[in-house]
Amino acid sequence: MWSNKTNIVLIGMPAVGKSTIGILLAKKIGFDFLDTDIIIQTSEGTTLSRIIDKTGVTEFLETEEKYCLSINSELLTPQT
Repeated sequence: MWSNKTNIVLIGMPAVGKSTIGILLAKKIGFDFLDTDIIIQTSEGTTLSRIIDKTGVTEFLETEEKYCLSINSELLTPQT
């Protein structure tokens, strides 16, 4: 279905359903699903809300950016 390496990125406000829609969409089109919130929480060993409480929003956004930029999108290829 997808001949080129294209990723779909869902962005938006917290708790609007990005993960839910992302999982359903990935399954429908045969893509892998990656949730950066889960990557951050697993790597940091705590929840996003605790990170924000401890560091503040600005530093959290910098942390989030670091994790997002570290993702190698070439490894995220459509499932065959």
